[in-house]
Amino acid sequence: MLERKKTLAEIVSDRIKTFISENNYQPGKRLPSEKEIMDMLGVSRTIVREALKTLQSHGIIEIKQGVGIFVSEIKIQGFFKNVSPFIKLDKVKFKELIDTRIILELGAIELVIEHYHLDKIKKMSHWNDLILEKVENGEKPKNEDLYFHRSLFDATCNETYIQLSNVIAEYFKMNQLEEIVDFEDYIASYKEHKSIITLLINKETEKAKLAMKAHLYHLYDILHKWEENSQVME
Repeated sequence: MLERKKTLAEIVSDRIKTFISENNYQPGKRLPSEKEIMDMLGVSRTIVREALKTLQSHGIIEIKQGVGIFVSEIKIQGFFKNVSPFIKLDKVKFKELIDTRIILELGAIELVIEHYHLDKIKKMSHWNDLILEKVENGEKPKNEDLYFHRSLFDATCNETYIQLSNVIAEYFKMNQLEEIVDFEDYIASYKEHKSIITLLINKETEKAKLAMKAHLYHLYDILHKWEENSQVME
């Protein structure tokens, strides 16, 4: 099968990326203007703008109107942004996500205690209390449960780790898995969260990891529910 020939705009896009790499341009560094790129590569303004639009959509550059073109801070989730909506979640993929999430959250426990910012840990309590509040009002605390776990990663003070966790969270959110979680599950989560927070505050790393692992193992129960629901829908 013959490969599709690249368009001129795609070639220009590749050359701009090569230019950024070869010149070691760091995030925030200003790139040459449209006119300068046109002169450098010998192409029209239309082609340059199309190439720049593609690079901006991929999060590689940022175009500030009236100011200039700048190298963006590349975020890990940006690499998945364009493909994740098209990935179908099956039983194997779901289990892989759970396995990965457990590894990430247990690692987060260690980092949180290592860096130890009490105010960040207490932020977890804020979201956990809102989980109970919503349940008592007959609402599913979908976002609050997500924010609880995000606040755990925020407390690691590790930006790369936070970005990795966001990728995993997006997969769970994208497939609306919370729809098969009932109120009893959320109440159980609230209690487990509370225990984890206490262990973090007391810097009991191993106990906190065991508590988190037990908490996240409930996701395998959700896997079974999800599988059963999928079979009913067929």
